[in-house]
Amino acid sequence: MRILAALLLAAILRAQAPFLAPPYLQLGDAPLPAARERMDLLWQAEDRDAAWSVEVQGLKGWIPQAEPTFHRMAAPPLPPHRMYRATLRDLSPGARVPYRVKRDGAVVFEAEAQVRKSGAHRFLVTGDAAEGTLEQAAIARAMAAQHPDFVFIAGDLVYGRGRAAEYRARFFPVYNAEDLPLMRRVPFLGVPGNHDVPWDLQRWPDTLAYFSEWSLPLDGPALRPGDPGAAPAVAGLHDAVLAAAGPAYPRMASYSFEYGGVHWTVLDSNAYADWASPVLAAWLEADLKAAQRATWRVVALHHPLFQSSRSHAEDQWMRPLSPILERYGVDLVFAGHVHNYQRTAPLRFAPTKIGRRGEPVAGRFEVDAAFDGKTVTRAHGILHLVTGAGGAHLYDKAQGADRASWQPWTRAFVSDRHSFTEVDVDGRTLRLRQLDAEGRELDAITLTR
Repeated sequence: MRILAALLLAAILRAQAPFLAPPYLQLGDAPLPAARERMDLLWQAEDRDAAWSVEVQGLKGWIPQAEPTFHRMAAPPLPPHRMYRATLRDLSPGARVPYRVKRDGAVVFEAEAQVRKSGAHRFLVTGDAAEGTLEQAAIARAMAAQHPDFVFIAGDLVYGRGRAAEYRARFFPVYNAEDLPLMRRVPFLGVPGNHDVPWDLQRWPDTLAYFSEWSLPLDGPALRPGDPGAAPAVAGLHDAVLAAAGPAYPRMASYSFEYGGVHWTVLDSNAYADWASPVLAAWLEADLKAAQRATWRVVALHHPLFQSSRSHAEDQWMRPLSPILERYGVDLVFAGHVHNYQRTAPLRFAPTKIGRRGEPVAGRFEVDAAFDGKTVTRAHGILHLVTGAGGAHLYDKAQGADRASWQPWTRAFVSDRHSFTEVDVDGRTLRLRQLDAEGRELDAITLTR
């Protein structure tokens, strides 16, 4: 009887809870800084009518925002539910802005949003994250302790098929919990990895959830469903997810944004995206060309161009982009896919032989051997970082200690513990540290202009 009573009480409490996924912040379709900023606020609730509203605190009290909109999601195995979106508007750059959500006139949620900063800021990067492990939760706690201004996840956002049910079970309860309120305070951004747009599309009606669970800039290549380079979907199976995604599918897979003097170019590196194709190549060149006014230029993707692990050693298909990234002065490339941490010396690379996907890409390397990130801090070439130790099981745990197995341009390799990257940007100085779940420093460099 006691067990039955406890189960009944738990069911009643769940039924009374206002959210299936509590409110979380997103950059929204706002790639460029503005004199008055805006952010998107998303949440999920039961499939029943309610009067939802959002307010932002101003100098003279609470300011109502535009009425939230919603899409109904009916993609098994989750029961039908509603995915809400509101936009917080007229925000002062760099401010911390209290906001609250009401249901039927009663306040059911309160938090404080960090608005995009125009200058010095801190961001965190990790990848291959939401596998539902204890290590994922430990890394999330360590990230929260660093008080970032935003977080970027370099693909494989949720394991193992990019499904809405997996976000509900493994993503939101970790990154937006009451005792770990990351996503309700700062925006998360990301890029789809191979587990986010999976290969077994015919099986899961709730896969491709990246396009419905996130709200990111829509300034990427102008792809339409079915176009070459677009994430594949199956008509009749994925209709519910794609209806909830709206214009985000398939365009949101690649995009760019700016934050505090840093221009980010985010690339979908999955096998279906051929960056030598005219549409994708033209967009990439135009984006990098327009970024020349930025102090720093960052590229983020899932599959690394250069890395030393035995795992995924042949996944080199993004290497041919190196010359165009070098031509437009890219400083850093962040990747995931390989479940550990690696950093190269500043590199230049000229491809000489490009084979099929899954085959090595040969070429000539030019390595800036003088750069050490301490006494010599101006890099001649691009630093490539793999930061894929965000929660999923680690790769090649012993190889980090086997320096003879590293590529000659690898300068740091930590594969025996989970970790994340912390970057502090202050004008023409960029300080990077790799930290583990205990906050211990595993690697550190400084870059200057």
